[in-house]
Amino acid sequence: MSVSYIVEFNIKDGKVDEFKALAHGFIKEVEANEPGTLGYEWYLGDGGRCLIQETFEDSAALLTHLGNVGPSLPKLLEIAPIAGINVLGEVSDDARAALAGLGATFHSVLGGFRR
Repeated sequence: MSVSYIVEFNIKDGKVDEFKALAHGFIKEVEANEPGTLGYEWYLGDGGRCLIQETFEDSAALLTHLGNVGPSLPKLLEIAPIAGINVLGEVSDDARAALAGLGATFHSVLGGFRR
């Protein structure tokens, strides 16, 4: 079963262009190297906010992603600290531990469908 999360960043004043350049680099690398990443969408909002919606085929793909982006993440976090991470779906204990270190909140599936 797929798992996803939404990350919210608060971009520091004057850093939006730098953030955009980093975002495009992340997008290019993930698309080219992570077939288990089913969706990877960045949304720029008002007031220097950015949301990323990421969907993975399973917890193993999520962990692969974290391993790949981990080395580049500190540079992004310097200019845009994480304001929150909401994890949607059932994740493995290893994935839960990795995301908990980033301050994630976990939400189990109650019901619904996706077409």
